Amino acid sequence: MPGVNDNKRAPPASIAAALTDMLRASDGILDLLPIATVVCDSAGRILQYNRAAVEIWGREPKPGQTHQEFTSDARYFDLDGNPARSMLAEVLATGRPVRDAMRIVQRMDGARIVVSLSIDLLRNARGEIIGAINCFRDITDRKRVDEALARSRQLALEQEQRLAATYEHAAIGISEVAPDGTFLRVNEATTAITGYSREHLLTHKLFTHTHPDDIDVDRDSFLKQIAGELEFYSVEKRFVRPDGRVIWLSVRSSPVRSPEGRLLYLVRVLQDITERKAADRRQKLLIDELNHRVKNTLATVQSHESQSARGAPTPDAFREGFEGRLMALSKAHDQLTLHHWESAELRELFSASLAPYLDKGSERVTIRGETVALKPRAALTLAMTFHELSTNAAKYGALSAPAGRVEIHWRVDDRDTDAPWLRIEWEEKDGPPVSPPGRRGFGTRLIERSVEADFEGRATLAFEPSGLRCAIEIPLEAVALKHEPPSTDDWVI
Repeated sequence: MPGVNDNKRAPPASIAAALTDMLRASDGILDLLPIATVVCDSAGRILQYNRAAVEIWGREPKPGQTHQEFTSDARYFDLDGNPARSMLAEVLATGRPVRDAMRIVQRMDGARIVVSLSIDLLRNARGEIIGAINCFRDITDRKRVDEALARSRQLALEQEQRLAATYEHAAIGISEVAPDGTFLRVNEATTAITGYSREHLLTHKLFTHTHPDDIDVDRDSFLKQIAGELEFYSVEKRFVRPDGRVIWLSVRSSPVRSPEGRLLYLVRVLQDITERKAADRRQKLLIDELNHRVKNTLATVQSHESQSARGAPTPDAFREGFEGRLMALSKAHDQLTLHHWESAELRELFSASLAPYLDKGSERVTIRGETVALKPRAALTLAMTFHELSTNAAKYGALSAPAGRVEIHWRVDDRDTDAPWLRIEWEEKDGPPVSPPGRRGFGTRLIERSVEADFEGRATLAFEPSGLRCAIEIPLEAVALKHEPPSTDDWVI
């Protein structure tokens, strides 16, 4: 763009601060996770966290605090009660992620809770550790339930009469199974969970309605239990209800033996964990998506820092250009967050990029085109393109003159092509006379190369005396989730 040159590189701004701002701009995705989540950089500084984390912590960290500093008033213990370090600090120190680990945490109010946590490392394209994502949940109540179930099983062996009183009305499914797999007894919760009547279950074998793909994992352990090779086992498996619906069950199987050690029957405790399984799948998808977006954000910030510094004649010029591009990326993140990172509207991206350069009620910009819902990646790339056009118009083009105007219009064109194309036109009028620049600046290269590299499209800049014209042509499938017929009204801002 005019007014930009590549004479020398300026000192980089605070990339850590810029990254923190960018992560904060995408807060919404963390709050969609069903469990508490915190993102830290490689030094353990807390960059982002969600509401579920605050509920467990009971307070919010101060800006710039490391996880170790924030939790310094807490004490960690393993499940045997021995003192332990913060697991997040261990992961960052050793470079080894953890899955479904448990810690006992004594909070500042003295209360002790049991926390289940999984910590994944964040790495850049070179494989270097740049931070970690910690997902954790308070499982104190679940541990208490598990312990209560264990106590109940022990009491059942010692007090048969008490078991009979609680057996039928337990909130979990309980069944007694003979060594040959025949049901001897089932409680009401078992019939409610499986959908089969008591009479049906008592006349069928144990694995009759287990999903075919999950029979072996349960049956192999069952046979080992019958043979005395396995005392206790638990398994998660799929089960087919009478209506054909497949549910997930958590099954715990324990043998009951005579005083002489002879196997009498097996007690199987089952719970419907279908919702938990669905939540786990959603959690994994969201964490994978967050990991992907954090890496992409880091790569984008680093690229713009490098390019802005290369073309900036002074530190102030570097700061202005770099911060402007970060803000454009941030505004695109805002648009995506409003739509749960599913899409962003093309018209809103144009409006957001031009708004800082217009006085209220000036009516110097006309926007016309159909409703186009952009894919997240396309929204980020086009937001940067529109920022470069808007900034140039405000500094050197039509918006730098009182009478200058900008007209923007787009359409979906499916004529004479195998697939429809999105064609965008930016035209500046009544501004200062324009002449082709002596050299191509970073803004020009960004517009042309990003459209070509990201979408296999074309971006053409024409520096006509009457004003800059930019034509962008992109395959619709590469950028849009959906589009609607064009409006007959112009949108003037």
